Amino acid sequence: MRRALPSLTGLTLMLLCLQTPALGAAPQGRQSFETCTMITSEYLTILQLIGRGLGPETLSDTLPDVSDQARKRIDELARAVRDDGLSSVYSQVNAEYARCAKTVYDHGGAPAPQSREAHFYICAGENKVRYEVLMSAVVGGSQSEVLPQLAPSQRDAARTLFDLYQDRGTEAVFDKLADELKFCINNNL
Repeated sequence: MRRALPSLTGLTLMLLCLQTPALGAAPQGRQSFETCTMITSEYLTILQLIGRGLGPETLSDTLPDVSDQARKRIDELARAVRDDGLSSVYSQVNAEYARCAKTVYDHGGAPAPQSREAHFYICAGENKVRYEVLMSAVVGGSQSEVLPQLAPSQRDAARTLFDLYQDRGTEAVFDKLADELKFCINNNL
């Protein structure tokens, strides 16, 4: 059995406690859909670069405006990937994102339509559905079981994820999920 608990517990605490200076603090010390999303996007970008073979030293030296705190996060993510594997850390980051967004929703409900926060709320929801589709594929679910449970507008994306999973595996789908989240963030902002 792999030793997943120690590093994933540390990663979970890091994800829950992080407030990057560039993003500022959420109102009343709580996260917002925007902070949940931007923090996740930062982590997913680092994981994508690690997946492409870049080490923590290279990332720390080449990414723009890397603070000491950011260097520490890069090292912690790289260590978690080394200890638990890239797919496991991708999964943990996506699961924490869903929990973060749910906590924000539980405290304040859905944001006002057409607000900046609504944009990030939509991105969080789309990412959660895509992550759940991937997890369904990983545990052996079929398209015929999963697709009817989705809104018609989500089915084409789900088919694409199932096909990518079958052709290239879990890490390729996680990489795609990261790209899709970043596309959502930048779309219509």
